[in-house]
Amino acid sequence: MHQQREKYYCISRLRVFVGKMLQLDGHVQSLQRSARSDIHFWKAGRIGSLVVEGDCILGHEAAGIVLQCGEGVTTLKPGRCASPISRPLLTYTPGDRVAVEPGVPCGTCFLCMDGRYNLCEEVQFAGVYPYHGTIQRYKTHPAKWCHKLPPSVSYAEGALLEPLSVVMHGIKSAGLSLGRGAVICGAGPIGLIALAAARASGAHPLVITDLEPKRLAFAKQFVPSAFTYQVDRNIDAQGNAKKIRELFDFENVGEYGAPETVLECTGVESSVVTAAYTARRGGTVMVIGVGREIMNNLPFMHLSLAEVGGLHLILFMLVSKFEIVFANIATD
Repeated sequence: MHQQREKYYCISRLRVFVGKMLQLDGHVQSLQRSARSDIHFWKAGRIGSLVVEGDCILGHEAAGIVLQCGEGVTTLKPGRCASPISRPLLTYTPGDRVAVEPGVPCGTCFLCMDGRYNLCEEVQFAGVYPYHGTIQRYKTHPAKWCHKLPPSVSYAEGALLEPLSVVMHGIKSAGLSLGRGAVICGAGPIGLIALAAARASGAHPLVITDLEPKRLAFAKQFVPSAFTYQVDRNIDAQGNAKKIRELFDFENVGEYGAPETVLECTGVESSVVTAAYTARRGGTVMVIGVGREIMNNLPFMHLSLAEVGGLHLILFMLVSKFEIVFANIATD
């Protein structure tokens, strides 16, 4: 059934192919990156209910050049060799530069039909067993899920569109808006992307938290207008939340000035609990980080009484929606 899902494929420099042949010219650099989830799969063999039960190539963040297209592909152009016999390397024309959207949904379920294809239960996600990922020289991928890159976007940036799409999906779902305060929990790679995206969305003021002072120092350099807060290990979640709220002038402004949106980018249970106490009444906690399969210490009564929205949980790997990113990236 899965094989009938998408018959048109293309080939790209990842060595990504949209079709059935896998060949590339081999000159692409920085086409793919290893996400924390890939490393976790490698070390632990599972993320929650997602278990690696056999051989599986990891990787789900990649960009490349189309080398060859399967029959019927009209949206992408493969590489061409004007004179394949005599001096082929001098006459080779590269194919389209593309970013690879790693999740291939079924396209027929009610979620896919409703435009929420990232929630498809039958998704074939690159790097999640049994579907091979992108840390390989060549890859075949459906043409529909290979997106052309503008000339202004590099291959390294193209590979980063996958985590960016997850963050932007989270920001859109949280309803982050112009002039409203937000907190980003975690100053790692995803937290930094969330910080940059929140700033671009017009959110203000912005606070980013972390345990490590060096990470916070980099975040401050990255977005100078943001405030930083080093999480205090010696106090509980409510204590840290109170101190974070003070950065929003809570004593003078009151509950209205507390952060309306918290983007939790660590997945660590203690950080999620802190986020729950940090968000203002009626606010939203968007959990983007991948954490434990079961969390037992969430302050449910507080969430209920304060009507803190959700928790809205976004499993980092499986909810990327490139359509959000490509509606916003530069095209010149």
